[in-house]
Amino acid sequence: MATWIAHLRLAENLLKRIPNLDESQFAIGNVAPDSGIPDENWEKFNPPPEVTHFKISEGVHKNIADLKFYRQYLADVKPEDAARFSLRLGYFFHLVTDNLWSIKIGIPTTERYPQEFAADPKFIWTVKGDWYGLDFIHVRDHPDSLFWRVFLQAHPLNFDLDFLPLAAVEQQLQYIKEFYQRTDEKIQAYYTRDYSYLSQAEMDRFIAETTDTLEQVYLALWRSKINPNSHLSALQLLETIQ
Repeated sequence: MATWIAHLRLAENLLKRIPNLDESQFAIGNVAPDSGIPDENWEKFNPPPEVTHFKISEGVHKNIADLKFYRQYLADVKPEDAARFSLRLGYFFHLVTDNLWSIKIGIPTTERYPQEFAADPKFIWTVKGDWYGLDFIHVRDHPDSLFWRVFLQAHPLNFDLDFLPLAAVEQQLQYIKEFYQRTDEKIQAYYTRDYSYLSQAEMDRFIAETTDTLEQVYLALWRSKINPNSHLSALQLLETIQ
């Protein structure tokens, strides 16, 4: 799945392209799906990804039925209900983004390092060192970013998704806020890390391309009002109209 700062970077870009969104609720929605409470090894979550991410297959990589969320929890919410619509739109975009992350980052990485993944079940955490290192660098280098300006002060309003407890969301929001404000030696070491698994250029390209894709999804569903029919993901929908 994409990192939390990747989701917030996308939210910040999309706030410039989609009118009349509530900044704080949109930011929260973009990280809310990751509110499953983790076990001590961060391997199992409650609620599990099948619930929070509408995941429809086994395995590490996401195969997410994001349009199922859209049909059940977003399609009937009017944009005029700004707080609720913004949070749920952010939630929906998070799911689409995680599908894209699997396609563009996750799966290619496992294919590039098959021996390492086969030999060490925890090798993914070596890889994620690059992912989160880039997050910390972005947060430190952009003091006017959405994370500092909006997200740190944000609290969920009108949160009524029946499959995800509000307490779990609030707990995870607090964790994310504290996580990226760290200033210990490990954070400083991220600036000298060799980013061999995910470079800054690759992350920036993912953000730029995914911003465009999510805007296309928004335009298709809310401007052109295209019926998603029986598609499971908005990515499938885009393939039919491009």
